[in-house]
Amino acid sequence: MKRVVQFLVLISAFALYSNYALAGSWKLHYKLKPGQVWIATLHSQSETAFMGKKNITRTKTLIEYKVCPGPKKGWVSLKARIKSQSGPSGQSGGQMDLSRLRFTADMHRSGEIRNIQYSGNPFPGMQANTKGMPAGMAAMYEQSSRMVAEAWKNAVFWFPELPEDSLEIGDEFDVTRKMGAGGRTGGMQMQSVSKQLFTLEDVSEGLAYFTIRERTITRTGSPMGGKSDTKTAGKAKAVFDLHEGMWAELAMKSRSRVQLGNMPGMSGGGSHDVLQVSKYTVERKK
Repeated sequence: MKRVVQFLVLISAFALYSNYALAGSWKLHYKLKPGQVWIATLHSQSETAFMGKKNITRTKTLIEYKVCPGPKKGWVSLKARIKSQSGPSGQSGGQMDLSRLRFTADMHRSGEIRNIQYSGNPFPGMQANTKGMPAGMAAMYEQSSRMVAEAWKNAVFWFPELPEDSLEIGDEFDVTRKMGAGGRTGGMQMQSVSKQLFTLEDVSEGLAYFTIRERTITRTGSPMGGKSDTKTAGKAKAVFDLHEGMWAELAMKSRSRVQLGNMPGMSGGGSHDVLQVSKYTVERKK
């Protein structure tokens, strides 16, 4: 009888342990390997309301990533390019062509990114247009090219850095990003700080589901004394593929309040609101 009781106790303990293990915890890391090619599709919609007018802009952008051997163990090098973009892309000295830009970076399996570099000019006719211009104006055109590349650098390498510890349902981790564009002397300048809080909501069939809260503050200044402050708050949902070691999708909806302060072309400041909806979907080319 005593042995039977001990056996039942062991069975009960094993059952409890099994339930705990089933609830479990999951360690997230990127599983990018040299030779892989990934495609990210970014759907974006912006709705602005200013001076009684509403404007809606929609774009679709395809970004290609080629995974190459990294500088050391645990790292890979990414070569990225914007394959195409449909929808308004803006004009500045000629139609903007984002496919002319090239981006490279080293990425750790944790998501840490180093050595980001870019090349190419998104304005094909810029060099011809700047010939004969005053030096200051030509420099502003050149800086506008760099600012476009800087802005898209952050959109291309958008992958959140993952936590060191394993996660259980309900656990959180935060990601802080600091972005900047423009030089310290002259030209347009932009500084931005973004904080995201990820919460693991569920894990099912190899997919981890997260909700995200985000807050961003952006400050922009021009050489003519104009400036703007933008405060953004948003919510998102994301899905991480544990088998592939990559985000399957990330969908964000945010609202921004832009406070203008003597920006060129504006009559004394003011503010306007921006509603932004964006969604990344990612897949590996077979």
